[in-house]
Amino acid sequence: MTIDQLFEAFNQPADVYKLTIPDHWSQGRTVFGGISAALAYQASANLISDGRELRAFHCNFVGPLNVEQEIEVSAEVLRTGKSVTQILAKVTQAGQVGVMVQLCFGVARESKLDFKDHPSHNMPLPKKPKFIPQIPKIVPKFIRHFDLAMEVGSFGVGSTRDPEMHGWCRFSKAPKEISMAHLIAMMDCWPPSMFQMMKIPAPASTMSWDIEFIHPVSKINPEDWLAMVVKASHVNQGYGHEEAKFWDTNGNLIALSRQVVTVFA
Repeated sequence: MTIDQLFEAFNQPADVYKLTIPDHWSQGRTVFGGISAALAYQASANLISDGRELRAFHCNFVGPLNVEQEIEVSAEVLRTGKSVTQILAKVTQAGQVGVMVQLCFGVARESKLDFKDHPSHNMPLPKKPKFIPQIPKIVPKFIRHFDLAMEVGSFGVGSTRDPEMHGWCRFSKAPKEISMAHLIAMMDCWPPSMFQMMKIPAPASTMSWDIEFIHPVSKINPEDWLAMVVKASHVNQGYGHEEAKFWDTNGNLIALSRQVVTVFA
């Protein structure tokens, strides 16, 4: 099942969306977090009818969501003002909350303030992806849906004490279009940069995830690569704090991201 097929459940607005995520979208024993977050966005976007764009996305991964079992996705408007609509979305399974997301959609307004400090990266476009082998119980199954090209850093553990990664990603099978939901899923396909510091593999999971989208977001072609630079700023007491930036193929900054990752190492 492709990502577009998963999104088909949201073609018609509903109070609750029900669907089952197949095993090949798994991350360990649970649903890949990028997919559950993207589904929460889809439910929320169906509540927007006046062209307001996603400005801020705050996601808490509360509990596990099992693959091959039905999940429910819902969203409600908390408040709509002249400029901003705030929405709360959740993904549940068997009555338990797995993911909670608060989203802010805002209209573009005339402003006397105009300042951009958008340093780009210096990575050339990749000539080919660098595939991650499907090692059972180590490499998550969802990775097969993405092409990754690492420029700085490593997919292996114990490779460096510098928790930083630079690279490119795209869908291995190009979707019909790249929507905001596709971008959210893509932005979560990279492993935490702190994994390179481990001497042996250990369990880890994202606890919270914030994305700020820089508008206007240019149109991204389905076959395009997305550039990423991520660095852990602090890792201590079983928690890591990572900051990332994402650019389109033309070097336009499209999003700022922060994650808090729990790591059992």
